[in-house]
Amino acid sequence: MSVCVFSADFVNKYCELDPIGEGGFGTVRAGFRKSDHQPVAIKHIPMSAVRTEKVKCNGKVFNIILEVALMLKTAGLPGSIGQSTAVSLLDWYHLDQELILVMERPRGSMDLFSYLKFRGGYLDEHEAKMILRQLVDAAIDMHSKGVFHRDIKLQNVLVQLNGGEPKVRIIDFGCGSFSTEASYRTFCGTRAYFPPEWFDDQKYSARPTTVWQLGVLFYSLLCGHRTFTTVSFMNNHIQFNRDLPKEVKILVYMCLTRDPELRTTLEELQMHPALN
Repeated sequence: MSVCVFSADFVNKYCELDPIGEGGFGTVRAGFRKSDHQPVAIKHIPMSAVRTEKVKCNGKVFNIILEVALMLKTAGLPGSIGQSTAVSLLDWYHLDQELILVMERPRGSMDLFSYLKFRGGYLDEHEAKMILRQLVDAAIDMHSKGVFHRDIKLQNVLVQLNGGEPKVRIIDFGCGSFSTEASYRTFCGTRAYFPPEWFDDQKYSARPTTVWQLGVLFYSLLCGHRTFTTVSFMNNHIQFNRDLPKEVKILVYMCLTRDPELRTTLEELQMHPALN
């Protein structure tokens, strides 16, 4: 892991290629590590957008870069590349004007938004359930490590297509936070997919929010990516494909229950017969 103050160190180690993404927290370019041509994704974040948090360790207070800490907690050190559903952080460079994150770029992958378009706008029931199961397992793992992604959506999930069954990978922890039992009152993420309790009471909890966002994603995989927003759902403007099996509709509704106290849990999803 590198913490550098000179851009020359980054330039000597990595080659940047074309842009592959852009969002509220920075831009992402494809690239590779010069020593072994390992594909990487290189994220540039203006220092004004870098989120930090104070943590106490051994009686001392440290100001940590939140996205770096969350990625390390979730995927482990760079030596564990490819072993986690979350992509690994390989290097980070703290410069005067920006933060540069160098991340694993899985071979043969595309985000779920692009994959849906490639597949004609929706997936069959079997493939959608297979993807949901992997994401439920990943979400349970993240929360067990104290990480709340807070922005699970089609664009933040990669699917690797190296033959055989698709394998999902989670990216972009820029909106994430440490997972706690306390309620959150600060908005961060994609407004269209935030849970109803945010719109009703301007507060939300980590695990029920993750379940809601998984429900939105599952619905999108089955019914198309252009139709769902939480507000539309709350106003009863969302309709299900009548041809979907009853057990699949029940699974979606378990995730998209308006009352977070009645919404299913990640563990209940994991054990649901439809995903096993």
